[in-house]
Amino acid sequence: MTTLTHEVRQAPDDVDWALFGQRYWGRRPTRLRARPPVGLDRIHALTVQSCAPFRAGTRFWVMPDVRFLVGDGRLRAPGTLLPDTTDRSLDDYLHRLDADVSRQGYLLMVHQPLLLDYAMWSAVRDAIRRLWRAVGWPNLPVEAQVLIGDRCTQHSGATEAPTHAALTWVLRGRMDVRLWDERDGPPPAAVADPDRDLDGMHTLSADAGELLYWPGDRRHVDTYREGCVALRLRIPVDRRLPFTALRDLLAELVHGRQGNDETVPYFPFGPGSRVDEQGGVLPHLTALGDELRTVVDGEQLRRMLRIRWAALRSAAGLEPIPVPREGIPMTRRTRIRRAGEIVRMPDGPGREVWAVNGNVFTLPTAAGDRVFAALRDGEETGVADVCRALGDDDTNDKSVLALLDKLYRLRGIDVVKVPAR
Repeated sequence: MTTLTHEVRQAPDDVDWALFGQRYWGRRPTRLRARPPVGLDRIHALTVQSCAPFRAGTRFWVMPDVRFLVGDGRLRAPGTLLPDTTDRSLDDYLHRLDADVSRQGYLLMVHQPLLLDYAMWSAVRDAIRRLWRAVGWPNLPVEAQVLIGDRCTQHSGATEAPTHAALTWVLRGRMDVRLWDERDGPPPAAVADPDRDLDGMHTLSADAGELLYWPGDRRHVDTYREGCVALRLRIPVDRRLPFTALRDLLAELVHGRQGNDETVPYFPFGPGSRVDEQGGVLPHLTALGDELRTVVDGEQLRRMLRIRWAALRSAAGLEPIPVPREGIPMTRRTRIRRAGEIVRMPDGPGREVWAVNGNVFTLPTAAGDRVFAALRDGEETGVADVCRALGDDDTNDKSVLALLDKLYRLRGIDVVKVPAR
């Protein structure tokens, strides 16, 4: 077994993502000093909020998803073992949990919790997009996880074929990760055993304030030491994943062209029927192929892919996205400021897509150019100035106010001042 000690030398509180991309991205695992994008207090509040619906039992097909493991098994109804509002801090919860489970090892996993807190979602997005500027932008969603473990080993990363790279910020305690490189051949059955030393296995260890990275061709076994808390991003890198996503999109579009008929098709076959006669099996199958060919060659698929890319680009891959905030009344006297990046992409003749924090809508290109210029990056401006950019009349005023209301609710602009009436 080899212990990896590669480390990027840098300031103690930040990451040189350009250097990281050159040395490590897609090449080899590493550990480095890194300031986490979120703090423990925010993690605790988010975990309490995420766990609240699960205290009554397991829920399916919802986000965030919460799973709780004790010893060697998963609890389907963890109940009071999950954090709640009576736990004033993360330390309070860990102390209570340690007593409740009689010092057995445990692991609380919260999948996709960031959608509940825009400030945290935005902080993680701002941190990770500095990496994307160096290595390229993801075209599939990036999964976020909060991991709270104590004297527990998680084997799932060793038993499943690797498809995702991982970035793991350790916020508290210590984590050890054993890695197996798929390029060395199929792993032995003992790869999931944390007590076995195997040739070809490597170990990364990190304390609070450090970041672990491994590429997408590694199986991994996580060991959580006492009171370990981590934030992990799972980044899709397997070449097959985009084709799987495209297949699902094509199936959705073909199904829509068939009128969303929910019945399962049964094709006649047997005595008295011919495979290739009218209404037989072959015409049904070829008709399905014709529908698929029409979808692949059509503009609808291209447009959906453009819109999907713009949404992912503006979210830096972090999906699901937080819900929009409530709007506030605005008038021509309201002062505003751009609050974030607006991604613009052509969407056919004379129109373009605007994407803000994972949300998309369309605008005429000419109007979009004038509004974008009037908003001025980061500088305070007035609603009246934006109205004048589109022509000073009542009709344009209503359109501009509606657009600015949408941008405010999507957090693309902030209101600096709303004058009293």
